Amino acid sequence: MMSEFKRLHPISAVSNFLKQLKELIIPFVLLFVLNGRGEKGGFWDYMPLISMGAVLVIVLAAGVVKWLRFTYRLEKGELRIEYGLFVKKKRYIPFDRIQSLNFSEGIIHRPFGLVKVKVETAGSSNPRESEAELTAIRKEEALELERIIYREKKKVQRAEMTEEPVAGQEAPHKKETAVFEMSQKDIWVLAATSGGIGVILSGVAVFFSQFSEFIPYDAVFDEIMVFVKSGIVFVAVMVFVVLLAAWILSVGWTFIVYGDFKIRLNDDNIVITRGLLEKKQVTIPLNRVQGIRIVENPVRQLLGYCTVVIENAGGSVLEKDSSTIKLIPVVRKKKVQGLLQAIFPDYELTEEFHRLPKRSLRRYIFRTAFWVIIPVVILAIMYWPLGLLSILLVVPFSLLGFYQYRAGGWGISGQQLALQYRWILKHTAYMKKSRVQSFDSKQSWFQARRNLSSISTTLKSGQTGYSSELKDVEMENAAEMYKWFSHE
Repeated sequence: MMSEFKRLHPISAVSNFLKQLKELIIPFVLLFVLNGRGEKGGFWDYMPLISMGAVLVIVLAAGVVKWLRFTYRLEKGELRIEYGLFVKKKRYIPFDRIQSLNFSEGIIHRPFGLVKVKVETAGSSNPRESEAELTAIRKEEALELERIIYREKKKVQRAEMTEEPVAGQEAPHKKETAVFEMSQKDIWVLAATSGGIGVILSGVAVFFSQFSEFIPYDAVFDEIMVFVKSGIVFVAVMVFVVLLAAWILSVGWTFIVYGDFKIRLNDDNIVITRGLLEKKQVTIPLNRVQGIRIVENPVRQLLGYCTVVIENAGGSVLEKDSSTIKLIPVVRKKKVQGLLQAIFPDYELTEEFHRLPKRSLRRYIFRTAFWVIIPVVILAIMYWPLGLLSILLVVPFSLLGFYQYRAGGWGISGQQLALQYRWILKHTAYMKKSRVQSFDSKQSWFQARRNLSSISTTLKSGQTGYSSELKDVEMENAAEMYKWFSHE
């Protein structure tokens, strides 16, 4: 066992420096712009640049000190970490609390054969942060660390089951099984049907907003007016070129993030690897999965594709430290049942649902169309009679209500509840009775007149949990689902 204190790789100091530098980019750019607006006349004119240099030196020195003072080791069934300059801090993490070790290989890690290790634990005080992080260690050492922790946890588990000592006895290690690999066609579909273009354009807008004081908007506006006078066709071509460039960037970014996406099963864990520039490996214990959802946006639904999402019991395992994890970012829907049965054999993924009663249709249509009724009336009065054309806005919202009604459904199979519902995205949620944190049944006065009710379930996911709601089901069906969940 790694009983001697070890330091991280020296590249960790560079990683710490770059991490702090990201937060200083905008202030540095502003100082550089301000410093360049006047004429250089003396020492004080160069103070912004001197200050920038001094800050860079201090940040680099802090990164080196942090690396020198950070040590770790394995001892007595614990991962022990010590760090700090003026106040030395110690953190001891028992193996039985460690749920997974997640690896990532950034641009600065891969040339040296290094990985960053995030330690995920059960019952973390802040589920959006990992319990501990080793910013740069050798990949072989990280794998050895994982193997030792896995072996010791298995020994403890077997000892608890048999109540016999198992000193020197190693638990058998199961072979990894490949489950899914995303093809280039799947990544193309993911890029084409996601909101990547909006993210790129909004990122550009945020960037320019930081320098609004230095952008000559009057000159830009004059240039735009020249373009407009050049002809509508020219303007349309320019807009098309900008959108095309944004789309190409979003496609390229999707390939970088989700390239080489694979899912494997290793004992009782799901192992996900992805990324071309930054290689990430994430381990998700099966016993922390609270529920499964199949999500379809309108475009993917037309193409026969969907996204598979799982709710995780806390932890910062993937997708920007979220407890909702995209298990499969995009896949043919007809393949989902076979894939999920291989990963979750105890779940019954059925397509047969009890549908909502016909008298619920009116409520769904009215509920979605109601939001445009007031704006329509205002537009009709203000711009009479042409304002009456705004009534056409009711049509798409009414259609949305109709499709929400058609999507609604529920099903019970033994200890499992399945719900289907839609707002814009269509969700099909599968959850085990033992994983449901709460079950609520609500009935308004209007629902009571039509013998209808609404039900909602909450799964443990992060700090607040994830809720699924199905509105306007038969009151008898709601009572049946409530009875299924009740422990009486």
